[in-house]
Amino acid sequence: MHKRMLRRSVLGVAGCVTLALMALPEASAARDVALILDYNVKKTCQVYENYPKDGVVGNDPNWTIKPGEIVAWRYNVNSHWAMISDKKYRKSKDHAWWGFVDPSCIGTSVGGEPFPTPDSSYPAGREIPKRVLEGRSAVEKDHYRKVDFRVASGPVVDSRQRIDSKGTLRDFPNRFVIGNVKGDWHVHRTSERKAGWTKVYVPNAKRWGWVQDTHF
Repeated sequence: MHKRMLRRSVLGVAGCVTLALMALPEASAARDVALILDYNVKKTCQVYENYPKDGVVGNDPNWTIKPGEIVAWRYNVNSHWAMISDKKYRKSKDHAWWGFVDPSCIGTSVGGEPFPTPDSSYPAGREIPKRVLEGRSAVEKDHYRKVDFRVASGPVVDSRQRIDSKGTLRDFPNRFVIGNVKGDWHVHRTSERKAGWTKVYVPNAKRWGWVQDTHF
């Protein structure tokens, strides 16, 4: 009986220690890593809200970036296109800030963000990564996660679902941006839902992906 009580006591202490460690800042370190790193713009280029290809409509022909501005690199689709976040539009209620641009338009890193660890500082002057369809991640050992740029189709339940407000199209709920949707657009809504997101097909973007339910 004494041994059993002693064992329970030890296990109880161990459990408390584990909980205490989980509460330490190190346990949530991944949340403190910057994944959206800023870069200088090298040359003037057009930015596309949705991947430019035949049949895609709604891209703003006047959206450009130019030297002196800042963008964040997220991932390369291929050697011709990269996904960026345009700093000048990041707080805009009307204009998309995620878009596709020729990667040769992106200069070197601004530096200073905590990556790849909360205590590190990303150096200035570095070129964007050459990886294709991989973006920075706080959960993978090599600090990169694959982008699902061609999301699988789903069972459509409403082929005329109206979009009420601008939003992003993601490869998975709350992960990588793979396009944009605009208010008054219509999408093919599926029965697949997860964590406040719904899988849809966007005819104007010619792409499947996930849209946050707040945009319906």
